[in-house]
Amino acid sequence: MNFITENARWLLATALLYFSSCFGQTFFISLFAGEIRQAFDLSHGDWGAIYSGGTLISAIAMLIFGGYVDKYKITLNIKVVIICLSLLCLSMTFIETVWLLPFIIFGLRFFGQGMLIHIPAVAIGKWYGKNKGKALSLSIMGFSIGEAIFPVVFVSLFAIIGWRNSWVIGMIILLILLPVILKLLSNERVPNSKQENISSQLGMQKKHWTRKEALNHWVFWAVIVPFLIPPIFSTAFFFNMVHLTEIKNWSLISFTALFPFYTSMSILTTLSSGWILDKFGVEKILPFYLLPMSLGLLIFSYGDTYVHAMIGLAFLGMTQGLAMTIGGTFWPTYYGTKNLGSVRSLSTSTMVFGTSLGPALVGMLLDFGHNYNFILLGMCILAIFASVSLAITMTRAPKLLSENIKKGAKYVKCLSFRRDTQ
Repeated sequence: MNFITENARWLLATALLYFSSCFGQTFFISLFAGEIRQAFDLSHGDWGAIYSGGTLISAIAMLIFGGYVDKYKITLNIKVVIICLSLLCLSMTFIETVWLLPFIIFGLRFFGQGMLIHIPAVAIGKWYGKNKGKALSLSIMGFSIGEAIFPVVFVSLFAIIGWRNSWVIGMIILLILLPVILKLLSNERVPNSKQENISSQLGMQKKHWTRKEALNHWVFWAVIVPFLIPPIFSTAFFFNMVHLTEIKNWSLISFTALFPFYTSMSILTTLSSGWILDKFGVEKILPFYLLPMSLGLLIFSYGDTYVHAMIGLAFLGMTQGLAMTIGGTFWPTYYGTKNLGSVRSLSTSTMVFGTSLGPALVGMLLDFGHNYNFILLGMCILAIFASVSLAITMTRAPKLLSENIKKGAKYVKCLSFRRDTQ
């Protein structure tokens, strides 16, 4: 509780950033999928291609602009990103021609899913040492709250003000949150060497890694592919949830009403994993975090009742909650914090790239007549293989880190001795 009270303003600010990212996330945009396809006369494959194309370009943009978090103040990054995202929400109200849609999707994905996830994750990695898992788990609750309330709220708004005007509500929310976030961050947090574990700010081999060094090391490539599983599969799943409800004979409003089961489990696993990660290390949890998703996909593949949907969403929420804290903890732990924005932008860009693949591939498979239940089963099997791959990786990678921790501990003791003698 002391940790929360002492860090309340920064935790709330980062939570609001995660909350704001919802307007560029797949679970939110997919709520409008049926209306968008009807308005522009798009097939599943057409809409999937547009969405994937915009998302793919946003992944490339993340490689270019992700490092700006290291160069410029966090408040400047936040101003630019939230203002741009709010204007893009407004543009969804007026768009009439289909050729503009890919550009708007690109902006929503880049500023929402990309930068508004990247900025708070980098900030927390820089601000906190041994407590970064705890800080992440609390901050990510902002995203989980958005997942819980937005589907039901905005699907209900469709019937009242229409799908286009619903985007205006998104713009208003963002513009209200912006000054609140800036006020909370008027004093940016500075890590306290007496309270933070100095050694934890360094990565493998007792150094801060550059982007080039990370790309040339086997650990990066061993984890990045399995890290793609949650964004690819969850994006594909939620992107096609309108189609899912159609083949299962579920109503969209009834299905979205089950989202609290998803978000509740996501929140529970997020909170618990933050403390567990700080205590036991990310390598203990990493090999298992994809298994709940595999079970959830298996349930959706074979189940056709709302009970199945409820249980399946709960399992998907577990992996979602684990994924965000694990990713936020892994990169500063293994690669240090000095160049965290640049290094982590590789992960964020790859994640965004992964989300571009899911809708396009699934959309094409559906257009070719493939059964969606069979597609979900294939996702389940691939998630299991990725878990096995991570288990093998985590038998070797922590050895590099453990050597670094020992050296770092000596370094901390040396610093403490010098302070005492001065």
